[in-house]
Amino acid sequence: MKQEETNIKATFYIPFAYLYGVRLRSVPKLLSWLLLYILPTAFYSHLDVLSYTLVLFATFTLYELEYIFNDTVAVQHESQPSLRLTDTQTAYFFAHRYLIIFTRLLIAALCLALLSLLHSFTPSLLCALAIMLILFSYYNRWRNRYNVFLYIWLVFSRYIPFMCLAAHSGIDYILLFVSYPLLIGLERFSMPNYRWPFMRRLIPNEEAKARFRAAYYVLALLVLVPYCYLTGLSLYALLPIGVLALYRILRLVIKK
Repeated sequence: MKQEETNIKATFYIPFAYLYGVRLRSVPKLLSWLLLYILPTAFYSHLDVLSYTLVLFATFTLYELEYIFNDTVAVQHESQPSLRLTDTQTAYFFAHRYLIIFTRLLIAALCLALLSLLHSFTPSLLCALAIMLILFSYYNRWRNRYNVFLYIWLVFSRYIPFMCLAAHSGIDYILLFVSYPLLIGLERFSMPNYRWPFMRRLIPNEEAKARFRAAYYVLALLVLVPYCYLTGLSLYALLPIGVLALYRILRLVIKK
């Protein structure tokens, strides 16, 4: 019983424990998350290791908080909710929600304070984190088939904080957007409960997602490689997208 309570506390208070223990739940999904999130943000942010780590902890400590609200509060307003937490975990959250919120806000604030020592005051980062929280809060309250239009920007909002501490060209933002947020935003229109007509041919069922993901990255490279040659942009800028293309193709081949 004590071990169970310890695990529950760790899930709600320790950064990334909720992500892995509730949302990912397996090593293969963790590795996939590292490729889809850590690789693009680390590559395009141009940050040193310490600064990147602090932004990562600040961003996901807050993003996990919205995950928690999604899985405890928002599900109460859904007719067919995805229940990710046990009754014990849900009861623990409602009994200690103010302490959980305070702890996570404190962790994020400490990370931001350390970042301010490294980069001076960072209003753009604060603004990016605030927008991320506002989008997720609104998403948690907007529970119908039209929230797919918000989902793509919600996902992208957790990538943007990494771009706030260094100067970037527009192409950096575009490549970061293409690396994953655009894909998952399009894919969201194929959710089984609300499969939109224009996605039925591309993703008629859940099994077609692997083909769609591989085709997406191949098409992205077919567009971006000529763009690099025409503009003089180094092909090295496409490294994350190339890695993700290879990853999706290998997943498709192995699945078949």
